Amino acid sequence: MHWLEQKYINLMSSRLRNYKRKSNNLFNFSCPICGDSSADKRKARAYIYEKKGSTMFHCHNCGTTNNFTNFLKTIDVQLFNEFSLERLKDRGQDDKKTELQEFIDKMKPPLFIKSGPLKGLKKISQLPADHPCKKYVESRSIPNVFHSKTFYCPKFFTWVNSFMPGKFSESSTEYDEPRLIIPFLKDEKMHAFQGRALSKEAKTRYITIVYDESVPKIYGLDAVDLSKKTYVFEGPIDSMFIPNSIATAGGDLVTAARDLPKKNLVVVYDNEPRSAETKKKLDKAIINGYNVCIWPSNLVHKDVNDMITAGLSSDFIRYIIDTNTHNDLKAKLALNMWSKQ
Repeated sequence: MHWLEQKYINLMSSRLRNYKRKSNNLFNFSCPICGDSSADKRKARAYIYEKKGSTMFHCHNCGTTNNFTNFLKTIDVQLFNEFSLERLKDRGQDDKKTELQEFIDKMKPPLFIKSGPLKGLKKISQLPADHPCKKYVESRSIPNVFHSKTFYCPKFFTWVNSFMPGKFSESSTEYDEPRLIIPFLKDEKMHAFQGRALSKEAKTRYITIVYDESVPKIYGLDAVDLSKKTYVFEGPIDSMFIPNSIATAGGDLVTAARDLPKKNLVVVYDNEPRSAETKKKLDKAIINGYNVCIWPSNLVHKDVNDMITAGLSSDFIRYIIDTNTHNDLKAKLALNMWSKQ
């Protein structure tokens, strides 16, 4: 399903009784054409779904079937006109590079191959297709451009101790494990790195280590343009899907990004409305004057990577973020509504 269709389904969702997003490409609601049922307003027998690459509408009560474009035109002519215009603009960009592609093209190739801590490690792009680390990266749908900017380490604790002696105890090295290495670069130098465990049984999934204390522990400083809108995520992998993004490797995003110009920053925490800790962090960001993303209540996915693996496009996810970014009093009100889910 095209991200633009998902956008307009979301825009008209408030007009659809009993609207519910069943999955990424399946939406259920009471049919606005036949009314679905005058006896039971809870009936919801209409669906928007994807079939053989096309987005369709069908009502199991009145039997109406239509493609999404005609259904939208029937329901809301004004929205249909906006959709048509935006679709023409989108098609006009087909022969041009997308913003994501332009962002990727600007990225510098990873260094420290011939010297430095990453010497001797293989890039993910160099691994065979059946390699466990390669399979893991592909299972997370990480964009191919980052396959040459992330590395496989067969013995993580031993590797770290080779250039940071004593970082891990001898007992740790006895139970060493392979990890995915995500380097944090600035000015072509690595200042931190994150090791992601490949095994589900690992006690600690992520281990983030600062290599140069003089540089903020932020991923993406090598490619970000802070003069433009910049998205700040909790984890590096989430930031790989949205152009001009950085990540702080968890923790308090406000504290980590305190030395960056806040005007263009959008703080994006995970979608955890029931987490008191996340609510507390968002509240701190709002008090400190940051723009924050408060995820919509009908979004079930925990983070950007979950959204990507569920089938949402990076363009649509960025649209969701942009249309749910608030500050000051509006942010406070949105946070209160979000945390009551």
